Formats: sequence, structure tokens, C-alpha cells
Amino acid sequence: MAAPMFFCGLMAIVASQRSSAILRVLAMLSIFLILLAFYATKSFNVGLGNIAMVDQYLVELRPAQSPEYLVAGVVLAIAMGLALRFGTRTRKFGSTSQFVMAIAAVALLVNADTYATAETRGSYKAKAPAGTPIDSAILQNHIGPSTVEADNLIVIIVESWGVPANDFDRAIDHQVWDTTALEARYEVSRGISEYYGSTTNAEVREWCAVWADHMSFDFDNSVCLPEAFRRKGFATKAFHSFNDQFFRRGEWYPKLGFEEDYFDRELTKEGARFCDGVFPGVCDTDVPKIMAKHLKESKSERNLLYWLTLNAHLPVGSEHKLGSDDCKLGNAQWREDFPMLCRSYAVHQAVAKSIFEEINAEDFPEADILIVGDHMPPFFPRNIRTRFDSAHVPWLYLKNRAAGD
Repeated sequence: MAAPMFFCGLMAIVASQRSSAILRVLAMLSIFLILLAFYATKSFNVGLGNIAMVDQYLVELRPAQSPEYLVAGVVLAIAMGLALRFGTRTRKFGSTSQFVMAIAAVALLVNADTYATAETRGSYKAKAPAGTPIDSAILQNHIGPSTVEADNLIVIIVESWGVPANDFDRAIDHQVWDTTALEARYEVSRGISEYYGSTTNAEVREWCAVWADHMSFDFDNSVCLPEAFRRKGFATKAFHSFNDQFFRRGEWYPKLGFEEDYFDRELTKEGARFCDGVFPGVCDTDVPKIMAKHLKESKSERNLLYWLTLNAHLPVGSEHKLGSDDCKLGNAQWREDFPMLCRSYAVHQAVAKSIFEEINAEDFPEADILIVGDHMPPFFPRNIRTRFDSAHVPWLYLKNRAAGD
């Protein structure tokens, strides 16, 4: 943020010396919006170009469902009001030394911000540096049409599942994703893989083995893994608990190679409940049962099913259907200190429980299951953000022991 902050500071100095009150107000508004755009995109690890999709965010998201967003909105409104009231009244400088002092003050504030945010600087990673070798859970496990021995493959990308950076949180995460009950049926392996960017980066990372997002990747001239599976006779289906318009997934999922896709409307028709929140959509906990039904009723001997979860999008509210209304994880002090973090883990716990119960049912078809995080949870508070590994996401691979027998 140092560069945009310094630029906006210089812009404010220049604008403050203009005689037009209207020009000063417009400059102040522009500065405020520029910095807000940089901060928001960096916080969520998306490129600045995603601001072009602000209309989608405004239509699809419900920030009023989050107390944190409401408080942030009030604070921003007050800050903008104060800036417009007092920031536009700066007197014209009378000497060169005043300009120098103003620039020095801007530089001092930028350095103060740099010092204050030093702990979290490495957690803002929208784009991989040029030449960075691609890494993914699918690549690490050598997953492909010729290597999967089970009849079916299920890949689940879990929203905001990150790698805890301390022993206490690691124990909670292991409790949430405890596979003890599955180990008689599945060979369990765990690991971490590198990540950059946000959720669509994760989808392109896993399926196409490229560091890119939905805006920069050339879907029309690429052959990604779902298409490779389809060409080898797998029936390919994609599921997502949100709608098909957001990030235009309804357009590029077929280009990945998915023959059928099921978004919130289709999943609702198949019995999934509605879960409210900042990202309103179907309840993730209802999707595993629907996917199991598709596997059982499939006319194809081999199937590839993909599911992108939704409900753990931050900030997570206190909702009974999400499983976040009465978090019992950790200890009392931890729950008091980190209520938002507790709710995030609680949602993952509910999702993990729904997945594990379904795939361990006696009548569940033979399948290998890969579960991987998309990115670290982009918490705003620095004391929570630093509780996660800023470079990696976890994965869990369950290989059916009976496959190939």
C-alpha cells in the first residue's frame, strides 16, 4: 500500500492548492475511493482489475448481514465526512518549505503505516511473481484420468480454508478435519500447497495448473483437467453453492470441461436449503447428499464431480444453519478473544461433517476424494490474519482402499 498511499498524498497536496472548492472535493473523493479500492482488493488477494466487477459485488453481496461490515461502513462514512469537511479547507502554502514539510509528512505517514502492518505484509498475494513454479494439490498427488484407480473422483475446493500458523489453531483444524472414522475405508494423506490470489485463482490453479484467475486465463484455447477426464470417458459435473453469474462461472465452467453444472437454483430444486449471509446461497451442508445422489444415479461407469463451497466466505455470521451460532471449539478464552475465527472454524466443521458422513455411508459409490483450500481466510484484523500461513493452503486426499481390487 506504500506506493498508492504516497501517490494519493501527493495528489492531496496538489489538490489542496487549487482555488476551486469543487475540484478539492472531487479530488478528496477520488483519493478516498482509490485507497479503498487498493485496500479492499489487497485484503481479499484479488487484482485491482476486479474493481471493474464492483457492480456484481453490489448486486450479489449483502454486507448488511455482517455486523463487521456495518461497523466498517459507519467508520468509512464518518472518515469520508470528516475528510470532506476539513480536508478541503487547507490554506495555500506560502513558501517552498511548506511544500517540503507536506511531502515529508506524507512520507512519514506512509512509513508509519508500513511499520504498523509489517506482520501481515506477506499475506497479501494477489499474483505470483514471474517464473514461480506452479504448485497445486492435484499436481502433488499426480491426479489424472490415467492415475485415478477408483471409479469416481471428487474434488472439493473449500472456501477460506487456510493453514494455521500456531499449535493451538492447528489442533482445532485437525479436530475439524478429523479423518479417524474414515481410515478403515480410505487411505488418508495430508499436505500443503502454495497459493496466490483468491478463489478463482484456486480453481484455475487446481484444474489448469496455471497461476491465473478467471479474468486473465485463456479458457478458449486451453485444455484443462476436467476436459482431459471427459475425453477419457468420465462424466463431468460441477457444483457451486452460489449463482452462476458471479465471476461468470456459468460461462467458463463448461470451457473447463464440465458437461453439467449445478448452481444455487439447480441445487435448491434438488432439496438444498437457503443459507443467508454476506454471500447468500444454498447451505453447503446439503450439497454432499446431492452429489452422492448424482453418483448413485449416474449412467456413466466413471465420474468426475467438482464442488466449490460457499458458506465460509468472510465475514461469517452467527447462523444456526451454518453451524456458527454456538461455536464450542477451542477453550473459553480463545472463543472470547477470536469469535470471528471460531465461527469460521465452526462452518468448516459443519461442512467436513456433512462430507465425511456421506462418503463413509455404506452405499456411497467407490471414489477418491481430494479436499483443498482456496486461500487463507482474508480476515481484516491483523491479530487473526497472522494466525495463518500466508503462503500455503491445506489439502486432504482420501484414496479408496478397495479401488483396483
